[in-house]
Amino acid sequence: MLLETILEQGRKRGGQIAIIDDVRRTTFRELLVGGQIFADMIDREFPGQPHIGLLVPQSAAFAMLFMAVRWTNRVAVPLNYLLRPAELLDICRDAELKTVFTVRHPLFNSLATALEAGGIRVVYLQDLLPLPRIAKIKAAILRRKPPKCDSADPAVILYTSGTSARPKGVVLTNGNLDSNAAGSIAHARFNGQMTFLGVLPMFHALGLMGCCLVPLSLACRMVYLARFSVPAVLQAIAEHQVQVLIAVPSMYAMLANAKNAGRDSLASVRYVISGGEPLSRSLMERFESRFGLSILEGFGLTETSPMVSFSTPWDHKPGSVGKPIPGQQLRIVDDLGADVPSGMDGELLVKGPNVMGGYFRRPAETAAVLSADGWLKTGDIARIDAEGFLHITGRKKEMIIMAGEKVAPGEIEECLRQHPAVLLAAVIGVKDAQRGEVPVAFVQLEPDAQATSADLRAFVRQRLAPYKTPRDVHILTEMPRSATGKILKRELIPPAGTGLL
Repeated sequence: MLLETILEQGRKRGGQIAIIDDVRRTTFRELLVGGQIFADMIDREFPGQPHIGLLVPQSAAFAMLFMAVRWTNRVAVPLNYLLRPAELLDICRDAELKTVFTVRHPLFNSLATALEAGGIRVVYLQDLLPLPRIAKIKAAILRRKPPKCDSADPAVILYTSGTSARPKGVVLTNGNLDSNAAGSIAHARFNGQMTFLGVLPMFHALGLMGCCLVPLSLACRMVYLARFSVPAVLQAIAEHQVQVLIAVPSMYAMLANAKNAGRDSLASVRYVISGGEPLSRSLMERFESRFGLSILEGFGLTETSPMVSFSTPWDHKPGSVGKPIPGQQLRIVDDLGADVPSGMDGELLVKGPNVMGGYFRRPAETAAVLSADGWLKTGDIARIDAEGFLHITGRKKEMIIMAGEKVAPGEIEECLRQHPAVLLAAVIGVKDAQRGEVPVAFVQLEPDAQATSADLRAFVRQRLAPYKTPRDVHILTEMPRSATGKILKRELIPPAGTGLL
């Protein structure tokens, strides 16, 4: 199991630095001993509680706590600290949490107050840290053994971002995490001499897997920044010679726009991995021109632990999300569930040891997406080309049906993002009395850029079929986005008076 691998690697590395965060440097020995102390406390203080909430930023403290929860054979529930208090309380109740670990910080105080008022016990790490015994305990004294557990046992519950619907708890098993970590390492050829930079939160599946479980299982050095900022990222890369950078497109856009950054700024970096949302061709080209590095786009879902495929420095193709990692089976099917010919678009189905155990307490919703023989309906429209590269072209649920014609919002969004003035774009379908639905676009412009709705509609009309031109293009000061940068389409509503329902 993954915990056993992490413990074994940690014992071997002992006094070497494991994690550098905003507070301190933590050795592998300190990481393991701290995890053991937390595990002892969880067993002593919270008997009979199967789920433990972690409202903690990316840090050595999070790694210790996550290990501790798994060490006690409990289920870890990393929580989104960027939610509103009422939203977070709903998730805690849905996850049946009685205890949440957190930190005293202005960003967390209102959340902790809401949880306590809702009857949930809040444990502040500042009341427990520093752990004075860590420095006195040697790795050889570690007495806790990994728990006896099955690969099918639940290990973590991660909540979906709720970009288009209410968040759901995704139950990931020991086997899910083990297989995805191993497959990702083999696919990318990661090794224990690498340094990773973690800027993604741990409640995000890509952050947990790519910036915590993968590097820990290899005993890599991790550098954590609790909050993303361009100066902090550039300083961390230069100071620690970071080789693996994992982030979302919005973060790469900020780096590409940085005034005082050039090719030397990312000189040590070998992997620039992107996930979480589609990567525009214009951003990819701008980033490569600025830094001389290709952004390696990947694809995955919380339900797949999360990695399904990603590009590598030696095997990538612009516009694709790479080739599947080991252990994945992919199918592209039509609306009747039949396989489509190679190179044709259809819904992507995924099967493998990384596919979730199900949605927590939602058997009907689980059955709707997960077949009895293990095929997960991703809801994504995709194709696999002749060379085996996977291309994601849209979302099935977002497909707009206009006068009998199917219109993919992703195609229009990509077209809009090619306009030099557009930073972000989102397209939704709205009801129309004559044609059933019509596409409507929302965009956020680049800083100081100028463009009108008419300009952008004309830009699309010149490049796509006329019926794909958005009825309206609404220019927003700021696009509503989730904590990980995904555009919240459920919050995009045409202004009153547009005649759209």
